[in-house]
Amino acid sequence: MNLFYLQGFGAGGAGQINKAIIFTGLKKKAERKKSQEQLKAEIRQKLNQIPGLRATAEDISMIGGGIRNVPIQYAIRGLDLDVLQDYTRQITTEFAKLPGIVDVDTSLEAGKPELKVFIDRNKAADLGVSVGSIADAVNILMSGEVDITKYKDEEKGRRYDVRVRLNPEDRVNPADLGRIYVRAKDGRLVELASVIRIQEGGGPSVIYRVDRQRATMIYASLEKKPLAQAMEELDGISGKVLTPGYTARYKGAADTMKESFQYLLFALFLGILMAYMVLAAQFESFVHPFYVLLAMPLSFIGAFGALLLAGKTISIFSLIGLILLMGLVKKNAILLVDYTNVLRERGLTRREAILQAGPVRLRPILMTTLAMIFGMLPVAAGLGEGAETRSPMGIAVIGGLLTSLFLTLVVVPSAYDLFDDWIERFRRFRKGDQTP
Repeated sequence: MNLFYLQGFGAGGAGQINKAIIFTGLKKKAERKKSQEQLKAEIRQKLNQIPGLRATAEDISMIGGGIRNVPIQYAIRGLDLDVLQDYTRQITTEFAKLPGIVDVDTSLEAGKPELKVFIDRNKAADLGVSVGSIADAVNILMSGEVDITKYKDEEKGRRYDVRVRLNPEDRVNPADLGRIYVRAKDGRLVELASVIRIQEGGGPSVIYRVDRQRATMIYASLEKKPLAQAMEELDGISGKVLTPGYTARYKGAADTMKESFQYLLFALFLGILMAYMVLAAQFESFVHPFYVLLAMPLSFIGAFGALLLAGKTISIFSLIGLILLMGLVKKNAILLVDYTNVLRERGLTRREAILQAGPVRLRPILMTTLAMIFGMLPVAAGLGEGAETRSPMGIAVIGGLLTSLFLTLVVVPSAYDLFDDWIERFRRFRKGDQTP
């Protein structure tokens, strides 16, 4: 399902007469030939051909509440709102020129018309008029938002707020502000026109804040471009534009991706460490676990290669696939190393044990590896609703299992033979035997 924001459309939405939201539901995947991303791209192209219309096509936010669900949500923070708006326009203009960047939008909106009242404090002090009395008079008589008293209706048993406000004909023009009188400290009535200056202007409709700082937001969607690449390009543009005192940070999906990548990489490291500790206890050796762990980097070759061939990127799901791969590829090396140690305990030499362990353990290695590959094929093929998100995980696992299947049979026995030979030389060296 998609969510489309149509700006400049003559229908009301959320209290705004120039915006509308259209919710579009898609047919089931088996009943249509185009993907969701293809449909969104076509809709963007057609809507942008309408003069005076600015539209975006977005996925529906799972949170709701009108929150934008776009991959790029970039918050620029600073003190001066005018400078923030200028920087936002510069960054948006450059970012929108890049290929693959679509639906570029900002939180900047045309400000509502307002009257700014500047008080001549020196003149007001000479006349004995306080700033507070001027502000109260303007607030009460013009806006009428201050409760003066309460009125109780005895018959209905209800109470009403009483507010004072000038008649509509007395608050039409900006000059009407100057005709208001305030009382000075000595009791005199002073006309506001003698102590204030009125300036017409516009103010922002909404002032966003991020980390208690004024901020403006940049929104953008992607077409056939990885999120990490888009973030790198946006950081490069903002780094050239922003000056000291103005910073930027990502929100939404981009921020979640960075945080999730950190947690997943930590989980990957922790998994390797725990695997080494378990293997060291199993083999009763600090060296043999290294032979088993060699299968892990060998699987990365196939995982990244498969993602490249399939046109997939490194995402949260592909990283989950790599973590899953770490637990799957070790079993090939464990079968080889464990049986090699068993044969050596039976009296065979190291080289004889390695040559005999490979053919014997080839059958279980092929059986288990092929079973896991066929089990992951439906996930990699992306069958079913929403399977596109899980597809990189299956592709990474299958690619890693294939390369690990062939490389482990060669690299692990070779490493076993080489490292064990080095260990024996080191032991002889420590005992004082210098014979090569």
